[in-house]
Amino acid sequence: MDESRITKADIPVTEDGVQPSSSGGDKREFHLKGSQKDMIFYVCMIAWAVIQFAVCYVWVNVSSFIMAFQNINVATGDISWTFGNFGDIFVELSWPNFWTMTKNSVLAWLLSLVVSIPLGLLFSYYIYKKMPGSIFFRAVLFMPSIVSAIVMVTMFRYFVTSAMPDLMNDLFGISMPNLLDPATGHAFGTVMFYSIWVGFGTSVLMYSNGMSGIDPELVDAVHIDGANGIREFWHISLPLVFPTLSVFLITGVASIFVNQINLYSFYGGTAHASVQTFGYYLYMATRQADGDYGSYPRLAAFGLILTAVAIPLTLFVRWLLEKFGPSED
Repeated sequence: MDESRITKADIPVTEDGVQPSSSGGDKREFHLKGSQKDMIFYVCMIAWAVIQFAVCYVWVNVSSFIMAFQNINVATGDISWTFGNFGDIFVELSWPNFWTMTKNSVLAWLLSLVVSIPLGLLFSYYIYKKMPGSIFFRAVLFMPSIVSAIVMVTMFRYFVTSAMPDLMNDLFGISMPNLLDPATGHAFGTVMFYSIWVGFGTSVLMYSNGMSGIDPELVDAVHIDGANGIREFWHISLPLVFPTLSVFLITGVASIFVNQINLYSFYGGTAHASVQTFGYYLYMATRQADGDYGSYPRLAAFGLILTAVAIPLTLFVRWLLEKFGPSED
């Protein structure tokens, strides 16, 4: 019998003619109805997420893959199939621009790897140990994540182009060039400094939260054995937050081809070719091709080429981290 349809009439009568209490059945029926409502709510919430994933990720990426092999005649709307988009994109870019973007994109990733990640770990450990000034460092590092990106760029640009040159001239009599001017040769380094700084907020938050979950008894045992702060960081804190660090390292490989290092915030659509990255080029090319459907297949082909390079690199970095990374044991 279906338990959800049990009524008082279905409950058997005992030998003395007394019908048992139906409170248990009522509770069971109420529980089943509550479970059905919970299931309906769960299905509705999951369905929204699944639809978003299917439309915004699966459908978009499948369409981009197909478009890479299409040739769209804007005048007639005819579509033909071709492999020419893969060669046309390199002709459109030209070799000098392609080499410059490759160099800048890889250099931005390496600087983030060599500078941002070690400093992020050290700042996180400093904050985790609640050393003097840790609250100040937390505020400074989290500020870019709280304040609007345009506001931060505006303040940084004013500091670099006006406040700092005036201060250097007044105090030391030094004439300081505009560090954001590509002609001075310092534009890329200045933008990278800003990008590394604003990128500290998320990583420091993740690392410090991971360190705060370390068992205090384990730390006390290490100190009883005579370990200092450096050994605690190297043998305890780092291995225990390494899974979080691995996520940043693995996902950082894919960012080589999408990171625009805030170039659009600084220069808009007029960034000099000497400072451009793949991320900036793809963003600007897509923005400028709005409505020009004939340009989309070449951009899709270029994205497919970059994806073909990023996938093996990502898998290789993942293999290296799993093989040579520190163990929690």
